[in-house]
Order: sequence, then structure tokens, then C-alpha cells
Amino acid sequence: SDIDNDGDIDAFVCHDIDESHPYRNDGGQTMTLDQDFFLTLDRPGNYAAIWVDYDNDGDQDMYLTKCRGGASPGDPNRDNAMYTNNGDGTFTENGQDINMRDNAQSWATVFEDFDNDGDFDAFIVNHDFQNRFMLNDGTGVFTDIIATTNINANDLGAWENQSGDFNNDGFVDIFSELSRELYLNNGNLTFTGVDLPFDEGAIGDFNNDGFLDVANDGDLWINNGNSNNWIKVALEGVASNLNGIGARIEIYGDWGMQIREIRSGQGFSHMNSLMGHFGIGTSTTIDQIVIHWPSGTVDAIDNPNINETLIVVEGSNPLAVTDFEIEGIRVFPNPTSDILNFSLKGLENTPVSIVDITGKVVNQTTISTGNSISVAALKTGVYFAKFEVENQAVSYKFIKR
Repeated sequence: SDIDNDGDIDAFVCHDIDESHPYRNDGGQTMTLDQDFFLTLDRPGNYAAIWVDYDNDGDQDMYLTKCRGGASPGDPNRDNAMYTNNGDGTFTENGQDINMRDNAQSWATVFEDFDNDGDFDAFIVNHDFQNRFMLNDGTGVFTDIIATTNINANDLGAWENQSGDFNNDGFVDIFSELSRELYLNNGNLTFTGVDLPFDEGAIGDFNNDGFLDVANDGDLWINNGNSNNWIKVALEGVASNLNGIGARIEIYGDWGMQIREIRSGQGFSHMNSLMGHFGIGTSTTIDQIVIHWPSGTVDAIDNPNINETLIVVEGSNPLAVTDFEIEGIRVFPNPTSDILNFSLKGLENTPVSIVDITGKVVNQTTISTGNSISVAALKTGVYFAKFEVENQAVSYKFIKR
């Protein structure tokens, strides 16, 4: 990851028996070990690091998955840690505050938006206690819901833990060394286990047919695919690093929103493709792709072709700076029992679709002159308000009390 966001890639090397090592990229192909460059707790048992913007504040945080041999339950050397980016070049470890300081003997964690609600959830494989499926509430606080996911919480001992939309249905699946090697995402926060003849490997679309394949121990496993549609996004950084590592890609369409991050490593030991891969199911159009680069540049591409690889050079499709781009939109109160208000002015008469957690449209309405909609008739539960603003599809999660 570009830890100091200066346009070149730095390195963070996990250490099993000592404090991990951060290497600062000084440019000119020189990497310098500098413990003060990225301060972490001086503890051993560091097994897998993943850089992810878990709190949706536009910068890269780092989750450190830990497993210390011989350490008993309760030993802090087993504590998984979240190093939250303060936005000023410093990081704060706050795993306990966000319910991610798992004290099990963990091995690897994946962060993906498993429910397509605009934030990254997490799946952790453990060697004792139980596996965890941590649902992000949208503010960067997590709750373990594995009991309702149909994933075996007590299938312990997995090392590798990865992810991807292998059937291109628009929902990210889990690929790991569990007894069921592939857990297909059903789109409602439940998963269906599938047996495969291999259980880990480097993921990428090796034959360029739009479906993710796996390279494992000298073998190449080709995904036979199906009729679902897809798009791949390849990034070329200018102010940001060349491969766009750390960039966030959002795609909008009739399914709502999907997000990916370009990451240099996944799981315990693998390097995957640096393309953003999206399945879109039976949808035949994509309304818009938005790319948030590490530099802060935002590119937006309207109506891209599907079933192709889109190559985007940083800054080639700049998103216009408006009140919407500067301030965004807040929905409030949330939770709400009656009225849902929108903070951005000028949305009057905008059509809004209300979608439940399964993706079903349960109501269609229009934003009133008071910049609000009524949700009084909805049953208690979690919903998404979906509409278009400035030719961009947006989706906002809210809770009906």
C-alpha cells in the first residue's frame, strides 16, 4: 500500500516473532526499513495484513490478523488489531472500539461489501473459538452474524481466506481453506457451501472471459462461467501509484451499488489480479462507474460497455465538483419511524425506490418539497433509499423502527 500517500508503493511485512516491519519507498527503487514510518504495537504473531477503508472516510486503514503460537486465550499477542488512518499520516489502533479485536488464533481476514450496502464487511478464519462474519453497520462498527449466514462457525483451522464474485451474480463469494471451499453469496447475507477440488490460490481472469479463475500449486483452474454479465476495470495512476492500489471503484445500476478496492495482497499469502472485477448478473447496462483514487481525484464514467475491460487513466474523466460532490447527502433521522429527510437541497420531485434487504422494491415514491419522504407504512427493518442525483445512482441505508 502507499502508506504515506505520496504516489509510490510502500511495504508492510508481517513478522511472526517480533514487531512487523514497515518499509518506506524513497523513490528510485529504494525501500528503507523505518519503524517510525508506520507505528504498530511491539508484539509478535502477525500473520496477515490487509489495507481497507473500513470506515468510508477516504483513506486506507490496516487490519492486522494475528495468531501467536503457544499463546493462551486472553494473551494480547493474539489480539487482531485495526490501525485506523487519522488522515494526517498517523494511525490509531482501535480494534476494541469497533469490535474487531478478535482474540482467537486467527489466520486471515477478507473485507468485502458482502451485502452491497456501501461499506466493507469482514470474514475471519480462526483456529480456535469460532470463525467470524463481521457485518459493518455503516459507521465502521462490526457485529458478528455468522450464526445466521449458513457458514460453519466451527469449521476451524483454515489458513487461506479470499473472496471474489465467482458466478458473476453481483455478490461477493468466500473462497477459503474451510471444508466447503467456496461459499456462494445468496445476496441476503446467507451463503451456500460448494465443494471444490482445490482450496486456495491466486485469483484472476486468466483466459479473459470475464470469470475469475484460480492458480494453485502449479495448476490453473478455469471457471466454466455462465450467462451472467460482467465488467473489469483496470487503473492507470498518474498522481497516484501506477496500478491505482488503494483506489475504490463503485459501479451503479439497477442492482444499486457495488464497491471494490484495488489491493496488492489478499488472504495469508496471495497476490491477486490488480483489476476491479464485477459481476452484474442478468443486468445489461451499468449507469455509472466512479473511481476514487488515493490522490483524491475522482473519475466518473457514464454508461460503460459491459462484458469488457475498461482501462481508466487517473483524471481522464473528472467528476464535476458540485454541492453534492463536496457535501454528499445525509439521511436523517436514522433510525426513523415516520419521515426520512435528505440533507442536500434541490431534490424535490426526485423519484425514490425503497428496497428491502433482499433487494426487493417495496415502495416507489417521490421526494417532497420538504426534502423528505414518508416511510411510515414500512414494516420494521433495514431498507435502502435509491435514486439518482446529478446523473449518478445513489443508495442510502436506513432503519425503520
